[in-house]
Amino acid sequence: MAWPVIIKRGQHLNLTLAGVKFDRYGQHTGQTIILCDDWQQGFCAARDQGYQQALFVNSGTAILDWTAWKTLIDKYPHQGLIAHIIWPPEGSLTLDDQCWFMDLDRFEPGDFDHQQVSHPVGIRSDTNLHDDYTPLWIKPDISNTVTYQTSEFGQGLIAQQLCQNRTIVNWNNHARSLKLFAYQAQTDHILQASKDYIQLAEHQLWVLNNEKLVQATARQILQPGSGLCWIANMIQPSVEHIQIVDISRTQIDFVQQLWQQWSGTDYGSFAWEFIQQNQLKHYELDQANLSPVERLRLRSRSRFVEHVNTQFAQIMPDDFVSRWQQARANKTLHTACGNLVHWVLNNDIQHFDQIWCSNILDYKWTFLHTSVQDYERFLHQIS
Repeated sequence: MAWPVIIKRGQHLNLTLAGVKFDRYGQHTGQTIILCDDWQQGFCAARDQGYQQALFVNSGTAILDWTAWKTLIDKYPHQGLIAHIIWPPEGSLTLDDQCWFMDLDRFEPGDFDHQQVSHPVGIRSDTNLHDDYTPLWIKPDISNTVTYQTSEFGQGLIAQQLCQNRTIVNWNNHARSLKLFAYQAQTDHILQASKDYIQLAEHQLWVLNNEKLVQATARQILQPGSGLCWIANMIQPSVEHIQIVDISRTQIDFVQQLWQQWSGTDYGSFAWEFIQQNQLKHYELDQANLSPVERLRLRSRSRFVEHVNTQFAQIMPDDFVSRWQQARANKTLHTACGNLVHWVLNNDIQHFDQIWCSNILDYKWTFLHTSVQDYERFLHQIS
């Protein structure tokens, strides 16, 4: 049974969710997530659901490459507890709760309580990962015992582990390179570490949609500009105006050129010319995960145009051209480049009869740039 991720709600939960729900370049990981308000609650929830192991992650911890991170954990040598060990030469032995992994059946809910504990004295490794307070491991000295009242995180877990004569291991440097933490609420370094993905998302072009299109029955529509949805909506008799808000500057440019220049015939050729003129390397059709061979085949102009026009014809009505030309003459389109969530929160949307969000509410870029509070405000406002 695969292990879940237990995430404690808190500041920058959105960044933590972004790193767990999505891989480095925004593909869904399918990872099971359990949200909790305190660690004991999360621990009990995981055990009650039959899990034997779990990764615990505090809000503000950002995993930069989930695929590499999960592979590392599955191969990581340990005896039931991997954590950030903190043990200053003149201080207490504790754990940093930003991230740890445990075998659930080796611990009890009471290990998270403040309590009096007795356990073998810890023996630390001779070397540290950095500075003088991060030993590589702690193991028990069974000839000596210490008793004290726990007051800091992890001391009950440490006691349980050492009482069972098991070593506690620290996260190694490779693990630390795969994640960051928002210390003092600073997040710029996390976004900077994700800049390759962010730049890709902000310059992505969707020629077609990989989702079911929503037929409009409204007068005023607010939506992203990806693929054919806005085009299909614009030719509907009821529609008078569409406001496009999209994070991709490239997508906005494509929408504007279609609206200003395209006659409504041969969409595939228009898209091909736009891609060539802008020397685009990153564009998507109706499948986000085309194989390298499929992508290579579609680098041929004729195959690209044929594929796009075939998909277009399956979606649009036979009289599309006349309806498109009438729409361009009689309807209005406005565009804005930005976060749809923030746009809604910062603008008067009462006159919009319909808001189509596409996949932005389950999109890595949105999680990276939108707090959970703003996300929830957005859902409340459009409901």
